[in-house]
This record gives sequence, structure tokens and C-alpha cells, in this order.
Amino acid sequence: MVKEKKKIVILGGGFGGLYSYKSLQKEFNCKDISVTIVNRTNYFLFTPLLHEVATGSIAHHQVVESIRQLIYKSSAKLHVAEVLSIDCDKQIVKTSIAELPYDVLIMSMGATTNFFNTPGAQENSLVLKDLSDAIKLRNRFIDAFEKASEIRDKDERRQLLSFAIVGGGATGVELVAEAADLFRKTFSKYYEGLIDSSDVSLYLINRDHDILTPFHATLRKKALKTLRKMGVYVMINTAVKEVRKDSLVFINDTVLPVSHVVWTAGVKPNPSFFTHEAQYDAGGRVVVDSTLRIANYDNVFILGDMASMQGPNGKSLPMLAQVAEKQGLHTGGNIKRLFAGKKLLPFVYESQGELASLGRWHAVANLKGILFYGAFAWIIWRVIYLSKFISGSKRLKITNDWIVDAFYPRDITRS
Repeated sequence: MVKEKKKIVILGGGFGGLYSYKSLQKEFNCKDISVTIVNRTNYFLFTPLLHEVATGSIAHHQVVESIRQLIYKSSAKLHVAEVLSIDCDKQIVKTSIAELPYDVLIMSMGATTNFFNTPGAQENSLVLKDLSDAIKLRNRFIDAFEKASEIRDKDERRQLLSFAIVGGGATGVELVAEAADLFRKTFSKYYEGLIDSSDVSLYLINRDHDILTPFHATLRKKALKTLRKMGVYVMINTAVKEVRKDSLVFINDTVLPVSHVVWTAGVKPNPSFFTHEAQYDAGGRVVVDSTLRIANYDNVFILGDMASMQGPNGKSLPMLAQVAEKQGLHTGGNIKRLFAGKKLLPFVYESQGELASLGRWHAVANLKGILFYGAFAWIIWRVIYLSKFISGSKRLKITNDWIVDAFYPRDITRS
């Protein structure tokens, strides 16, 4: 009699989902389990490098890896579909094309942009959460400069070339730094005589007292100094009250005329799609125990941005790729223990530090308490991010793009 395989369904093909798959491959013989990965696209998106796609440092296809290519040597299946509902009592996931029964469910469907109910923000802002967002943003930059190059009225040209990044976290800081490089070094070369550098204004706006608030104070100061040296107008302690088509309105009713707004001010978890009541924290994340499971269902694990789990400081673990990656690597072993009837091990998170790129040859880094900044930190940043890609061929292709980018202007071909 053939033993029926345990069915494991993974929702999400991001860091949490794919590193869960890797840990399952390590812990189990493929004959013992049946793994299905459900994702709305057929690729893994390396979100930490989207800002480089948006500013022409690397090609858009370099930040994605085919999930099917990654799993084809295993018995795992890829199910490209949207999740519609999850019935934890019947142990069924309903998607846009099928119903998938499971013995164990792993959820890691990431997060989306949080506009915090700011009037006009969703309608009048660009975002940077998906591949299409990065391509759209890059095209917006190119189109603005192309159009401005034909305009002779200086005031009109200045209005068209006004850009604001709202949000001073890592995404906002990295994007504004790369945009400054693109505007001041690449566009200034190709639009010489048509657009003056004084025509371009680039703002970084943050409601907190500083940028990169989770980072060490020394690195925050270095980052702020670097951005201002690059010509970025950094506005701190400045909360956005409303986003209009041609301006930003701040909480004190001051109006900043700006034609292009990119919102990077926060994220919120994607919906969980449970048919039963679940416990959520104030930010909408599903509360999990120390083993990353939800209340009343021992076979449902939630990882990454969707999960609310207290860290050593009493706060929920940050919504970072390194958290999701480590949770994924931890989960495979716990599922093996679950099937064996053993006690599951608690997940213990230890931050490896913080990294933020500040354009070519500039970065800040904190690696387990050791601080780096400048060119050396930039090299560290690239080496560490390169190691996070799953396939060796993709690492080689990214390395090639970075080498070319280090010596030649950015690509300004419109997609």
C-alpha cells in the first residue's frame, strides 16, 4: 500500500515562501511530501533592488527569478493564481482557478503600500512595490526630462522637473539617492544645453525627526549629509496632509508645488483571506506564537510581513526581507517535528544589521554592531544582496550589470 504524501501548500513566492521551500527540501525526502507553491506571478521578485530598476542601474528582468526554474528538479508544483479564501477547518485554499487541500499551510504573501488614509495619496502618487511599479517610475522620470527638454519657459520646466519621495525609510532613501545620481550624472550629460541642473528639484520628505530611524545614529547622520551633498532637499519632521496632482500639502497647511510624487512612507500586510476569525495586531498583521503558528490551528504557519510576533524588545519583528528569509529557513524543521509528533522549536530572531545604498559608491552599513559607510559599505551592500539571489546564474548576470553600471552611464531607454 502506497503511503499518501503529506500536502504542504505555500502561499507566496517571496522570501518567506521560497526559503520555506528550500528548508523543506533540506528536511524531507521528496517522496514523503507534496509541495505546492501558490503565487500570483511565476517569478520571485527581489524587492530590495527595485529602486535600481526604477533608475536604470540594472535591467528589470535581473530582479526576478523564475520559480518554475528554481523548483523544476524537485517534485514541487507551481500554481499561478490569486488566493480567494482559506478555510482552516476544512483545510482548503480556494484560488482563482482551483481548490487546494492541505495538511500544512504556510502563508507569506507579503505587504502592499500603506497610504495611511492620506487624501489624494493613492490617486496622485507612484509607488515602488512591484516590478511594474519600477518600470512605470523609470518611464515617468524619462518622460519628464524628454518633455522638459522641449520647453523653453523656465518656470514651466522647473515645475515639470520637481520630484518628491515621501518616506525616509530605507526604500525612500535608496530611491532618492539613485534618482539623484540619475538626474545629476546621467540626465545632465544627455540633456546638456537643454536642461540646466537648477531646473531640477528632488525632495525627500519624512514625518519623523530623522531619516533611516532604525539605523545607528552615526549612520543616519552620514546618510543625511550624503543626500544633501547630492543636492537632495531633505525635509524631516514634515508630515504630508494631502497629495494633489501638482503639489503636496503639509500638516501645517504649507503647500509644496511638485509634479511627481513617489509614496514610500509605509507598508501594510496583504489580506489573509481566512474564512474564520483570526487575531490581528493594530497594524493588521496576524498574531502568531513563538513557533509562527496561529491560534487554534497547529498546522498553519504565517511568516514575513503578514506575521506579528514579538521580538526581544517587546515590539513586533520588523517587516524586512531578512526576517522572512530566516523564518522560512526555520519553518521546514518545525514542520518535520510536527509530523513526528515532537515539540516545535521557537523562532528566535537576531538582526544581522542594517544596509542602505546611497547611490554609486556610497552606502551605510551596520553589521552586528560594526559600522561602515562610503565605498566599502557600498561594496558590502552589493555582496550581501547578491548572495540572497537563489540561483547562481542570476548572481552572475547581476554582477555583470553592476560592473557595466560602474563604468558607464545608466540606461535611459524607455520601456
